[in-house]
Amino acid sequence: MGNFDYKNICVQIKVRENLTDPRLVEFTKNWNFTRTDFFTFLNPIWGKTDNKHAKKIVEFFVKYKNGIILPDKCDTAEPIRETFDKNNISSPVAWLSFPGGELCLRKKYKFDVDIENEYWSIIWSDGKIVKPVRTLPEYMGIITFWFSKQRKIDMDFLKQLLKDFCEYLNTDYGVIFDQETHEVIFNLFEKKK
Repeated sequence: MGNFDYKNICVQIKVRENLTDPRLVEFTKNWNFTRTDFFTFLNPIWGKTDNKHAKKIVEFFVKYKNGIILPDKCDTAEPIRETFDKNNISSPVAWLSFPGGELCLRKKYKFDVDIENEYWSIIWSDGKIVKPVRTLPEYMGIITFWFSKQRKIDMDFLKQLLKDFCEYLNTDYGVIFDQETHEVIFNLFEKKK
């Protein structure tokens, strides 16, 4: 995601809340289901998965400062092809609410965004479910903006965006970093010395 040359300034926010649809979280508590069981369960809710935290994240893009960061396009992965409709965010919310889901957003000539749901993905091997072996992370959602260094970057705007998004989500992780050097330029929660 983002510009593939790594010459970007990134804004990253992490959230502790699980972004997965609660029905899917409940269903996946027992990892002894078959592929048929899973699709029988999933069919009635396909495309209608939802999570209040995922929805809140997507709504921020629509409402923030009269649409200043309103995306043009959205998708579940590159290439980003779907038109983002601010009046119907059900598909982006559904994509993000799926276990291990991802939502990619783009505002042409401005930025790319990748929002990751860190809940266990549903993985099949030889027709059988692969039970997760990793423990769930502390932060269950990661939002990363990519702003190309080839364009003028307003650091005051990025700091305000970071602050506003973190306050809106009531989270304790927000940084701005240089993707090329990995240098943290600004850490919203770093204690002053």
